Amino acid sequence: MRSLRGRILLTASLVLAVFLGCAGVLLDRAFRDSAVNSVEDRLRGRVFMLIGAADFDAADTTAMIGSLPDPALATPGSGNYARLVDVASGSTWLSRSALGIELPSAPAGELGQWDLRRLRGPSGEALFALSYGISWEGEGEREPRRFTLQAYEDGALYEAMVARFRRSLWGWFGGLSVALLLVQGLSLTRGLRPLGDVGEEVRAIELGRQEQIVGEYPAELSALTGNLNKLLRHNRNHLQRYRNALGDLAHAIKTPLAVLRSEFDRDAAPGSDLAVAHEQIERIDRTVHYHLQRAATAGRSLMAPAWPVGPVIERLVATLRKVYAGRELGIECEVDETARFSGDEGDLMEIVGNLADNACKWARSRVHVAVTDGKAGDAFVLTVRDDGPGIPAGQLEHILQRGARLDESVEGQGIGLAVVREMVENVYGGRFVLRSTADGTEACVTISWT
Repeated sequence: MRSLRGRILLTASLVLAVFLGCAGVLLDRAFRDSAVNSVEDRLRGRVFMLIGAADFDAADTTAMIGSLPDPALATPGSGNYARLVDVASGSTWLSRSALGIELPSAPAGELGQWDLRRLRGPSGEALFALSYGISWEGEGEREPRRFTLQAYEDGALYEAMVARFRRSLWGWFGGLSVALLLVQGLSLTRGLRPLGDVGEEVRAIELGRQEQIVGEYPAELSALTGNLNKLLRHNRNHLQRYRNALGDLAHAIKTPLAVLRSEFDRDAAPGSDLAVAHEQIERIDRTVHYHLQRAATAGRSLMAPAWPVGPVIERLVATLRKVYAGRELGIECEVDETARFSGDEGDLMEIVGNLADNACKWARSRVHVAVTDGKAGDAFVLTVRDDGPGIPAGQLEHILQRGARLDESVEGQGIGLAVVREMVENVYGGRFVLRSTADGTEACVTISWT
């Protein structure tokens, strides 16, 4: 998950689920223990009631208890039962509520010890059984008699109570979880808003709407925004110094080369050493001119907004029509109104100018310049076509090399296409494609802004 907000929400949700799950299990366990304790307390009360109502001196165990004040023990099938067992003789007294019911056997209670068990009735129903053992010394008896008193209660009430509690517990916990997640989501949205604002400002810088981050941010982000501003200033200054130094160097070399070339032009004869030196000076001059154009390339600037290219393209085409008016070339221009260029205007003029001028030099009668948006609307697409003789297939890659020329009789230095290719691919990260047939040549430039 790439979203920081999503990661925090996912982690918090897992922690919340584990916490509420553990809390729910613990509360459920505590409630069940409390409910069992309540059942045991009720059963103890019934055992004490049996002890108080029993006549342990009676010879017949079944006649020890006449009636009980608890109506639940006198109502058949009430779910509450009582039993008194003479351990020695095995005779048993049962409450009237157990009429027609075969109660499961419960272990004989130890003297003075309470023993609570969960048993299953004859129909599979759950029963709680509490046993308690006593010793009774009757008159005229040599040894005390031992009795086990047992109280039973149907577990359906306990199960229903636990089920209601669980429904209520998990219902409230579910609602609480949703509420906490919503509150947490809102808190995260508010807490992470400064990060989004920083991202918006950086995007605005990329589009050239502002030059640095200007918002006030929390202490955790202030160091980041301050360092970003320093980096932007340093990058601008460094780029400007680099361009100035390279441009100064190219101009400094170009001037003495021009003087030397003029001298050689005056004195050099074909085939002489001076002619060879003149050729080398021409090569050096082309190299200097090439790097001078590179130095002038600004590239895609973080401070440059996207601007409409129509006026610039139309102005260039109008200039070419004047330059090549003597050849009566049909130079057509087609520019989408939505076409934008996010870079230096000089770079665009260099790209379009080189391609269009090269097409005019080789065209027979027609040159077409078109600028459109990409399919997704996030690209700049330039297409320049001519109806010239075309470029042999084996020469397409060669012609893109610096200083390469197919025809020395055509004016030029042979660096235009190389400059365009390097500027498009290396500076703007775009794609430059040159296609050619016997019917003409097409140059296509595609630059994406995303």
